[in-house]
Amino acid sequence: MTSLRPHRSASGNTRLSFFGLTAAVTLAVLVVSVTGGASAYYTAPGFGSGSAALGTLLPPTDVLVPATSAGTVSLRWTASVGTPAPTGYYATRTKTGTGTPTPACGTSPTIIVATAFCDDLLVLTGDYTYTVTAVYNGWTAASAPSGSVRISNPTKVAFQAQPSDATSGAVFTAQPSVAIQNAAGETVPTSTSPVTLAITGSPAGANLTCDQNPLPAGSGIAVFSGCQIDRAGTYTLTATANGLTAATSGSITIAAGSATQLVFATQPSSSTGGMVFPTQPVVTVLDAFGNTVTVSNAPITLSITTPGGARLTCPTNPLAAASGVAAFTGCAVDRAGTYTLTAASGALTAATSTALTVSVGSAKKLSFTQPAVDFSATSQTTFAAPVQPVVTVQDAGGNTITDSTATISLGLTSPAGASLTCAANARAAVSGIATFAGCQIDKAGSYTLTATSAGLADATSNGINVTAGPPKRLAFTAQPANSSSGGTPFSTQPVIAVQDAFGNTVTTSTAPISLSLTTQAGAALSCTSGNPLAAASGVAAFTGCRIDKPGSYTLTAASGTWMAESSSLTISVGSVAKLAIAFPTSTAISQSAFSTQPVVTVQDAGGNTVTNSTAAVTLSLTNAPVGATLSACASASTAGVTTFTGCRIDKAGTYTLTAVVAGPITATSNTITISAGAASKLAFTGTFPQKSHKRNDFFVPQPEITIQDAFGNTANAAVSVTLSASPPSNRSGTLSCAATTRTSLNGVATFSGCQVSYQGNQAGLYTFTAEASGLVSASVIVTIVQ
Repeated sequence: MTSLRPHRSASGNTRLSFFGLTAAVTLAVLVVSVTGGASAYYTAPGFGSGSAALGTLLPPTDVLVPATSAGTVSLRWTASVGTPAPTGYYATRTKTGTGTPTPACGTSPTIIVATAFCDDLLVLTGDYTYTVTAVYNGWTAASAPSGSVRISNPTKVAFQAQPSDATSGAVFTAQPSVAIQNAAGETVPTSTSPVTLAITGSPAGANLTCDQNPLPAGSGIAVFSGCQIDRAGTYTLTATANGLTAATSGSITIAAGSATQLVFATQPSSSTGGMVFPTQPVVTVLDAFGNTVTVSNAPITLSITTPGGARLTCPTNPLAAASGVAAFTGCAVDRAGTYTLTAASGALTAATSTALTVSVGSAKKLSFTQPAVDFSATSQTTFAAPVQPVVTVQDAGGNTITDSTATISLGLTSPAGASLTCAANARAAVSGIATFAGCQIDKAGSYTLTATSAGLADATSNGINVTAGPPKRLAFTAQPANSSSGGTPFSTQPVIAVQDAFGNTVTTSTAPISLSLTTQAGAALSCTSGNPLAAASGVAAFTGCRIDKPGSYTLTAASGTWMAESSSLTISVGSVAKLAIAFPTSTAISQSAFSTQPVVTVQDAGGNTVTNSTAAVTLSLTNAPVGATLSACASASTAGVTTFTGCRIDKAGTYTLTAVVAGPITATSNTITISAGAASKLAFTGTFPQKSHKRNDFFVPQPEITIQDAFGNTANAAVSVTLSASPPSNRSGTLSCAATTRTSLNGVATFSGCQVSYQGNQAGLYTFTAEASGLVSASVIVTIVQ
């Protein structure tokens, strides 16, 4: 008996082989190759007639793979068709370039899948093709290779776009993007792994927020949006994805935002009244996210949140922030109690400190708790009870030390001659308070009181204005000083005050005060300020006062029934200051000695004769008219008096004399009128004759003859004057006038209608002569022309 069974060849096809052979059976075997499949002829065992069937195992088709993958390849294929149907499939992959097949999808010739798909997991990076083999019993049929698939395994993340600097709480201008990459640094576009961003090192207090975080990659890249950091500082970001190497960004700087609020960075500590806090407050300017705004120099003001009468003091308040921080120094609260401080700056949200306690400290100072305000009092009058001094022993903040019994003394801060008296001074404090009584000040003025106690800081009271009582008397508060010259102002002028009974100036007084010489003795007192002089604020300050005569004097000040006498002062004769002319003569005849001659006295400013003067005195005409002369003066000086003799003036007119002594010091006399003497001569006056006159024409001007005394002064005399003309030799012209004889009026004879008449050539120099009985005649040459 012969049996025939199939065998798989090395090529994957199926063949038939003979096992045993009998003589009665003849088998013809035909092996036909079919691509990717297998076929066989079977002959039924035994004898007789029968049939054989042919079967083909076809391979799967259309093996599909993605073009790229990130390590998992999803295979799809079309199942084998025909008979026999495969019982399953297994897959192999072949790396491009090596040709070495490797089982895929966890399958093998003995491990098959019944589906037309499978996933090849954890494929390493590279380019591959896949083959799927159909299996039926021992038969196999392999597909054609698939298209190539590129496997790119993600191994790390990398920042594709770096985040930019920003301000706190504001999204980065440039947002970060992170790529999923393979070992070669290539982006794995198939990766959708979620990427997580975080601040590197997770610094305390800083928070990163993004619109979505973690963010799945899209085409291998996670593009973040809305990312921001709330705290100022310098940071890097770390990007992570599960199973991949993390990446760190470049450095970014987050600046503080706009200032929005204040915060106490350092809280003030408790203290005693008026003493600086051991720990001083520090206030920081923050943005909305609590970052210090280092560019801020905002002025920050500290105050007690609820003062309740307490006062906060700091050397500088407000204090400008430096780099966003205001570090206060020297701050203290005066009154005992529990407080909080408030820091404020414009529109910024204020900050309130934690509570601090201010306790009563040790005794440090004194304080006037009464009088509480400035007040007025009358001299030598006890202060009213509400303003009697009350002094308290206090700590540095002004809190009363209730267990103090310190002895306290009062005095005037600046006495200026005044005295303070009290019923008792000094006084021991009772429960820290010393109450004084019966206090008064004797002198008018403005004062303060000073309280003192050993070991404690002094205190100064409010102002006290002590006024004078009613006016009772006058007093010289400035004595007139001696004068070295009569008539010159005293070097110290008298000042008289209206005073009360205690010598205080009554500043409300405007009483008129008169000054006089207590004993005149022929002297006179004068003042330029006026006399009497009304007091101003109770004081009459005279000016320009002087006494004219030498001697010893006192001044008496009087106002109503009040009187005061000055100390003695001496007036001496001074130096030469002026001249005095005694010249009683008022008229004289020209060139006749004055009947009373001038006498000039050298005087000081008060008009006293300077008897020891040897100064030379000269006389002259004050404003001498042309031709007038003062002459024939002789002088003699004795004991400051110069006597002149023989003085006369030659020309008639009105004059004054000027006396001069070195300095120059001058004096002018009274007026003297000089009259002409007796008629003595005639003179042609006026403007006749002119350069020439024409014959047969009336002269212009007409002749004028003046009667004069011997010195040329016009003599006011009525004289008959005759005018005649003598022609030159060999000429025969004649003078004719309305009248050739005229009687003078006021010493002047004025002719009219005068002319020289002739026929032919009678021109030449004519002599005109004026004659009057008993007087010297006058002649003048007149040129007569054709």
